[in-house]
Amino acid sequence: METIERSKRSLDVFSDKEKKLHVLTKFLLNQELNIKDSVPAGDVCTLKKVSGDGSKVQVSTRPTTTLNPGQKLILYKILGRYLHLECTVESEKGDSQYVLLVDKIAIAKKDRDAQRIYLQPGQAWITNIVSSKAKIETDMFHVPTAVKVNFQDYENKLRNKCDFIKINTFTNDDDEKIRTIKKTKKLLLISDAQNPASYNSAPNEDFILFSEEVDSEISKEINQFRNQKIISEMIIPVLYLNDDDESIPIGYIQMQSKTEHFDLLKAIETKTIAFEMVDRIRNSNLIKSDGKYPVLDISEGGLKVKIDHPDLILSIPKLNGFQFDIFFKMQAPLTAYANIKSITKDEEGHLTVGLALAGHSSRIGEKKRFLENVEAMRKLSSKS
Repeated sequence: METIERSKRSLDVFSDKEKKLHVLTKFLLNQELNIKDSVPAGDVCTLKKVSGDGSKVQVSTRPTTTLNPGQKLILYKILGRYLHLECTVESEKGDSQYVLLVDKIAIAKKDRDAQRIYLQPGQAWITNIVSSKAKIETDMFHVPTAVKVNFQDYENKLRNKCDFIKINTFTNDDDEKIRTIKKTKKLLLISDAQNPASYNSAPNEDFILFSEEVDSEISKEINQFRNQKIISEMIIPVLYLNDDDESIPIGYIQMQSKTEHFDLLKAIETKTIAFEMVDRIRNSNLIKSDGKYPVLDISEGGLKVKIDHPDLILSIPKLNGFQFDIFFKMQAPLTAYANIKSITKDEEGHLTVGLALAGHSSRIGEKKRFLENVEAMRKLSSKS
């Protein structure tokens, strides 16, 4: 079983032997401990004995639980704060009893926001998972097909709007102007390519001031444009907004004219086209899965779900988060967005995904209804 933690929990490790022994005997002896990333989820054991020096413990497990010598596992309990033991199975004693070597004892630096509630099958599930087919980043060695097709379509559509147009992704071979566009995420407008004043001014702070920001000689640019009979140029960055709301420069629109002096209005019109391109890329890069994926545990701040869909098994590890609908039994769905905190792959290749809720839909009362459901499940769990 392989687990990837996206955000490491901040822990204090007990290094003093007496403190370790104190924690084991005063707080954990004869207590039920959760087995982290167990299959099925929610498996527990009970700490029965502690060696004199605190280096070993004996635990009893459920009859259905099997531990193997040499196996690494983490046992944890919430005592106001998250406390865990990192252990190695030393031996089996029979009757579901095991001796574990205690490799490390650690406690969270702050209290846990909310304790998880383990759910029974059918109590809650998620569906309508909306995720990206491909992760779009600043430096893309492999450009997603959705981006390439989109750029080519718009280049063909705009070809009659000027004498020269190029819509492309950024590459290592780009000239200084293009590299500056990528670095600053600003627009470049050279209204009169033969007038040095056009290189020494910019319409506003969203535009590059060529003379100060581009490492290229103005006289060289003027001569090159003169030879090509170009009288005006503008370059607009194509900025993709990722799942973390970060603006990612993925390409540019470069336009040149032999007859028209581009102005601020033309630049704004082209920037609007760049927005339209990004919307189309986002829509074509989305995949929606309407499968039914069980919620294993839940709290006010997050949940853990089981994913067995082949496409999602491939795509989810590449994502920061995704949108989904959550169903509580006999209720209408709630829409939410969550960030991925951990991913565990089991022997069958299925994923257990830990999610931290980052937002609910704008529909009135959805967050309140979610919290009411969690509270009801917490009360039901405490009675059982």
